[in-house]
Amino acid sequence: MDRYQFEDLISDYIENNLSMSQRKQVEAYLEENPEAKHQIKSVKQAMASMKSMPGISTSAEFMNNLNRRITSEKEAKSVVKSTRSFAGYTPLMASLSAVVVIAVVMLGLEFMPESSNQATFTPAMTEQQINDLPVLPPKPVLPLKTNDSMLAESEEDSTNYDEDTPVKRNFDDKIQLVGDKRP
Repeated sequence: MDRYQFEDLISDYIENNLSMSQRKQVEAYLEENPEAKHQIKSVKQAMASMKSMPGISTSAEFMNNLNRRITSEKEAKSVVKSTRSFAGYTPLMASLSAVVVIAVVMLGLEFMPESSNQATFTPAMTEQQINDLPVLPPKPVLPLKTNDSMLAESEEDSTNYDEDTPVKRNFDDKIQLVGDKRP
């Protein structure tokens, strides 16, 4: 027997309502657990003090009054309070929701870029601009050679590379940055 089974049988043990086998199990548990004996004593004292208490009497109308009060409380809870609402919201919640929506819209407009700051690209060209484009002469067609044949014909040593003199190229006249103002 464990503690929970013992606690379930305490009141029956005190009132002598147990079968003989159950009573033997409770007494064996009491032998093994001395703190259970204290528990039995405290339950006996609580039962004795409850029996010695004076009885309380109520008026003859107590039950009728109690039932009427219970009925009136149930009816009061069942009455639905009608409140004004806008789309299912109380006026307070509707106004708070409107303030939040307006704040979100204002913040969105604040962080959107202005149309004058946006760069525009127009791919269309006028006929005059097309006519002003320079006409390039056609490139001569060279006979195709494979890499192997080009390497075999070369007289130069491709492994001769001078690391001390890096080639510096000047791209100043070919590159124009966005902010550059050149004549």
